Amino acid sequence: MTLAPATPFPYLGKELDAVEDVKHPRLSCWVHCLRDALYATGFRDTARALAQPVNFVVERTPEGELLTLYGGLDTDYHAPRFQRGVTARWETSPDDPDRPGAALDLVRRELARGHAVPVSPRLEGMRHSEFYRVPFFGYPHTFLVHRLEPGVAYVADRNTRKSAAFEDNRGTVPAEELRAGMAGAPVLVWDAHEPRADWESELGLLLDRSVRQMTEPGAPQAGLAGLRALPGVLDELSGLPGRRRLLQMRVSGPLQRQVSGDRHVLARVLAGDRLLRSGGPRTAALAAETAVLLQASSDAVLDLARAVFLLGASWSAETLELCRRRVRELYDADARAVEGLAGLRRGGSAF
Repeated sequence: MTLAPATPFPYLGKELDAVEDVKHPRLSCWVHCLRDALYATGFRDTARALAQPVNFVVERTPEGELLTLYGGLDTDYHAPRFQRGVTARWETSPDDPDRPGAALDLVRRELARGHAVPVSPRLEGMRHSEFYRVPFFGYPHTFLVHRLEPGVAYVADRNTRKSAAFEDNRGTVPAEELRAGMAGAPVLVWDAHEPRADWESELGLLLDRSVRQMTEPGAPQAGLAGLRALPGVLDELSGLPGRRRLLQMRVSGPLQRQVSGDRHVLARVLAGDRLLRSGGPRTAALAAETAVLLQASSDAVLDLARAVFLLGASWSAETLELCRRRVRELYDADARAVEGLAGLRRGGSAF
């Protein structure tokens, strides 16, 4: 039997949001898993460690089809970059027909290190998951494995079917289903070291990248320009078959969990940062104001996500106009937040 420490630990439990006042529904699943895996080892500085530069991107396939929307938490998804000594990388589990059990080798290795393990298996064969029998499209879903016993895996997953009878996002799955799903699938291997850079430098980079990504994006449908393109994205989905699922899975859901989160986490960082408070009254006031602006932006993203969800459920001219109004409100909120970030970086005496 292999256990992560502090078991039973409330992985993905709602009470963990109170540790740093970071709301998990606004986090991408893999960041949520990493946050709670860090908490389980006693690491309590995850807001500063996992904060990402503000961003917005409309991502498309090479053929131009809408793939998803994402923000700062997923900008460096394939090669994660964090602060405060936290590092992470994706490794691929073995897929060897002659050694099928090797598919769980990485999971066992990381559990033996005392780490709960974020994994992104194929889910169409996992009966506990709401993605059971759902063809894969886009980015993989991530959940946590925190214990393995013969025949059973103890996991934490926030996207489960009611029939799985998970309690507070935790339950068990057959080890064979996990093994089958993990063959050739990604595992997030993470560590928490002593920071190599000082927080002033790390925070400065977060602010710099936030302003640059939103005002000088590297793609036409990114940054503030990407927000202006959103009404056209909704229009192009209007006549497609499966419109409801497309709007909810590729627009509404990503807005809530992949776009609102970077603004929410960075707002929490700025609101309570000792370095900024020590930079004098002007810097402290500017940081507090920018934190409020970022939180307002995060809230505006959620308002838009709800409107798009309604549009998917019942398409109408009135709901479409509501979505357009929410986009305008989000653009205005983001523009003000970016101005605050630029002013903080430019004029904050802490830098």
